[in-house]
Amino acid sequence: MVRPLSTASALVALAGLALVVVAIAGRPLATDDTWWHLAMGSLYATGDLWPRADPLLHTTVLRPPVPHEWLFQVGLFRLREWLGFPALRVLHGAAVLALLGSVYAVSRRASGDRVAAAFATLVFLALSWFRLVQLRPEVFSALAVVALYALALRPEVGPDRARTLLCLGLFAVWVNAHSLFAIGLCLLVAALLGAALHAVLRTFVDAPGADPNPTRTRRLVLALAAVLAITWLNPRGFDQHLTFFTESRAGLIWKIRDDFLPWQPFVAPVDAGQVFTPLAWGLIDALYALVLGCALWRLWRLHRTRSAAALRGLDPVHLGLALASGVACLVSVRFHWLCLFPLLYLLRQWRAWRPVPEAARAALAVGCVVLALATPRSAGFAAYASELAFEPDGYRSQWMDERYCGPGMRFLRDAQLEGRLYHPFNLGGFLGYWLAPDLRTFIDGRLDHVPAEVLDDYLAIRRASRTGPTHVLRDRLDRWGVDVFVADAFAPERYDQRLSGTHLRRLPEWIPVYASSSCVIHLRRNPRNRPNLERVVAYYALREVPFDPQRGLRVGRALEVAAEWADAQRLRHPAQGALEAQVARGSQAEQVFALEQLAAHAWRIGDFDAQIPLDRAHLRLRPDARTPGVRLADALIQRGRHRAALAVLAKVLARHPGDPEAAYLERRARRELGESGAPHQ
Repeated sequence: MVRPLSTASALVALAGLALVVVAIAGRPLATDDTWWHLAMGSLYATGDLWPRADPLLHTTVLRPPVPHEWLFQVGLFRLREWLGFPALRVLHGAAVLALLGSVYAVSRRASGDRVAAAFATLVFLALSWFRLVQLRPEVFSALAVVALYALALRPEVGPDRARTLLCLGLFAVWVNAHSLFAIGLCLLVAALLGAALHAVLRTFVDAPGADPNPTRTRRLVLALAAVLAITWLNPRGFDQHLTFFTESRAGLIWKIRDDFLPWQPFVAPVDAGQVFTPLAWGLIDALYALVLGCALWRLWRLHRTRSAAALRGLDPVHLGLALASGVACLVSVRFHWLCLFPLLYLLRQWRAWRPVPEAARAALAVGCVVLALATPRSAGFAAYASELAFEPDGYRSQWMDERYCGPGMRFLRDAQLEGRLYHPFNLGGFLGYWLAPDLRTFIDGRLDHVPAEVLDDYLAIRRASRTGPTHVLRDRLDRWGVDVFVADAFAPERYDQRLSGTHLRRLPEWIPVYASSSCVIHLRRNPRNRPNLERVVAYYALREVPFDPQRGLRVGRALEVAAEWADAQRLRHPAQGALEAQVARGSQAEQVFALEQLAAHAWRIGDFDAQIPLDRAHLRLRPDARTPGVRLADALIQRGRHRAALAVLAKVLARHPGDPEAAYLERRARRELGESGAPHQ
């Protein structure tokens, strides 16, 4: 009774978590890099693999794009062209499902036990899910690694002629689809080193016939040589083999706070979010501790017995694969899907443990259930559901339109603006896909394609656009000749650190030309942009939306006069009606909450006329509150009411002495009034 119950529990747990991950992978398009992959695929599909300039970015400074993933990009583009965006979602979900199925299959073959295979697949999921739910070529590289293992690395006698030919076909596609094909080469080398270790240790074994597979080394050498030859057949030749090292040499990719984080076995992750959770850290540490423990125990057994069985138990080839994978895992947590190889090493040790006590299988089954329940909680899977709740069409959406500031993109496209963009990092591929070459983007995920200073200047502009200093903001924007500035305007409870441009709108040379619940767009006021301003005026005239060429878009007037257009841009707070009802009839605490929500939303999108009375009402209920006071002063300055702003700031600084934002606003208001008196003390 215990055995079937353990098996059923393990398989149900695996199926449950796998379906959740597949559902996340198949959600509306949400991988930032997918967009520039599609854009480059449309270019490469024409046969032009060596364009003279990047078709998307204006910051490349004559650096042509490198076609190291051209086949993946062309395939992605053709699929979208033929079957639409839903086909990309289906492809992604199917690829993840196929990968999990293949991991389970090789795990079961290695262990001979469905419970152990289910547990290993769940560990693989817990360590690699973040990479799997992104539509990037890594998912297909992971499938290629499993195929390589089945064809060449697992067979005890090495790959025969038919398997070697299949490996050649695999690498011929892989080398043109993703630069991580080099991982396959490294795994072949690791297997060879393991076979060499086996040969060395065989000399210490007393029993004859300790090496039942004398052809493995020879076959692996031939396979590696053939693979090296076939992988030379790509547009870049041998340079393709060095792509990862040439990309990472500049160091830009290591500044991005995603899964490029290194794994530090003795330091628990701090503030790594979904990328590397404490659960994942504990699992990867435990996994390699077990591998090293088993290897040391097997070496001790080999030293004591000097038997062929002890040498087979050490399993040098799989140990070499596990250790090579460990090196990649140390470099970056994005390679933790290579945990497959230490898992396979341990599963083969499990198989050698005969008979396996039912208590051990039951413990693994319990571990399966715990992992299936703990992984979504520790990794914050609920955030994906809440993100979908803000999408107008929910799971039926083609892409995450709210996340990508879709209404703002459509404004830029429909107004036919031209020039150079600055925008949030995650929007680079999306805006480039839809708007280039008329509007070229500042940055996207291809950090190897731009000069080293681009990321530094991007970060400097983003910081200065929120809080200053003004001279840094002006200098960097002038350096890159930015014409259009896309500032995100998300509430912090939706996306943390997704608010920018609040200082930019204080500069007279920039005019707000568009707003939505997710972004505000500013146009530089200069002679070069006069045609763009005329296009904006024509855009609003056609839609009968009030627009002032001197002051820009007046959000409040647009809400009053052009409600249909405003609703299409999602200008209102998603809970506008409920919050207004709380202000009118709620308790004091409910009123304060509703006023804060409505005023913060109005301030983010630049609707100062609506924000000012809301913050005044908030301060009447909570006179000591800092945030509404600072926000109110900023809005009053934006409306040219500097003396009223100084009166508000005097109260804020009296209650919060030395507040840097309030002090800055006081200096600005006095400067605008031409006053030279000492600021408030």
